[in-house]
Amino acid sequence: MKEEDLSLENQRTIYRYIVENPGSHLRKISRDLGMHLSTLRYHLNFLEKKRLIIGKEENNTRIFFAVGKLKLEDKNIASLLQQRRFRDIILLLVITPGLTHSDISKRLALKPSTLSKYCKILEERGVIYSEKNGREKHYYVVDEKKVMELLLTYKKSFWDSFVDNVLEIYLERGIDW
Repeated sequence: MKEEDLSLENQRTIYRYIVENPGSHLRKISRDLGMHLSTLRYHLNFLEKKRLIIGKEENNTRIFFAVGKLKLEDKNIASLLQQRRFRDIILLLVITPGLTHSDISKRLALKPSTLSKYCKILEERGVIYSEKNGREKHYYVVDEKKVMELLLTYKKSFWDSFVDNVLEIYLERGIDW
């Protein structure tokens, strides 16, 4: 089944949204499309049954991807990029690799305990890694190129000037794509 085969406009709208915003969760989709949760759930269920999208449980949240559009490792990063705090940490480390926990905490105005939770998840998912230097950990993005490719591909799904600024800085470095 293809998008053109979808008989209802809501189904086509939801499908297009998920293609353009991989890793989005139910409430984000509802908010962005201005659609009631019950209506959205009905259509998401239909799209899943028709194997056009796939839902995945992640941290007590169900996130959605279009079938066949992203590789498994890209889905992992894309779903984190859809969440502002994870995205902010990743982007900060792209433009200033090697920051310490306290540096990140200050720059993003996050409590250290909250930041620890986010960093732990990012490390478990293989998006960032840390190197210990004395008593401090320094954090780095595992695959900057992959992160930047996803940001460029799905740029319009991030209504965030920080994303634009990081893309500009990264591209000015003259990284060979």
